[in-house]
Amino acid sequence: MQNIKTQKKGKYSWLFDADCIADISEEHFSAQYWENQHAITGQESGRGTTYFVEHQGHHLVLRHYLRGGLMSKVSKDSYIFTRLQNCRSIAEFKILSDLHEQGLPVPKPAAAQVIREGLHYKADLLTHRIPHAQDLVQILKKPKDDIFYQSLGKIIARFHQQGVYHADLNIQNILQDDRGQFWLIDFDRAKRLKPQRKWQESNLSRLKRSFEKEKQRFGIQWQESDWVCFMAAYSNYH
Repeated sequence: MQNIKTQKKGKYSWLFDADCIADISEEHFSAQYWENQHAITGQESGRGTTYFVEHQGHHLVLRHYLRGGLMSKVSKDSYIFTRLQNCRSIAEFKILSDLHEQGLPVPKPAAAQVIREGLHYKADLLTHRIPHAQDLVQILKKPKDDIFYQSLGKIIARFHQQGVYHADLNIQNILQDDRGQFWLIDFDRAKRLKPQRKWQESNLSRLKRSFEKEKQRFGIQWQESDWVCFMAAYSNYH
């Protein structure tokens, strides 16, 4: 069980695992702070920059929430505040904590921050890094056998059985570690829903489109027969 606590200071609100970060502050969500500590072990660039940091033996991932699409032209990182429980970082921390406690392969959450500024807020999240793992874009530089896709199909079916709706199910958000275990990451806007075919099929269609898209973009080693294998395992397990 995680030792989850809440804390507030002025415009800052935090939800955090006190066994990982005992004395929470806004500094823990600042890349500059970690850089000053010589604690940044790596970084990745996408919509924004994700930082990998080391803190008291914990390997963590720091992410600042950024808007995408048309809304990013209005504000790159500011969201409308309704209540604290609805804030993106708090909601993602909570669903990750629930799924982790249930034994599903997701990152363990470490800390969430909300910075409220009037009617708006900004948000950050720290999660534990999945060790020795790569996303499927990297993994699929080489073709994979049926066992790979059967295992992947079973994992996605397992999440769907538990009513887990991943809002951005694509192969960049699926990792595989050096033991062959699959992991799902990036649960921003994820939900727990009643298991129903309609949203599950929509989720699967999104995943298939990402295979097709990354084959065009990066030349991943994937073909339609791999999807048939994936779906057979998904259906059997589901």
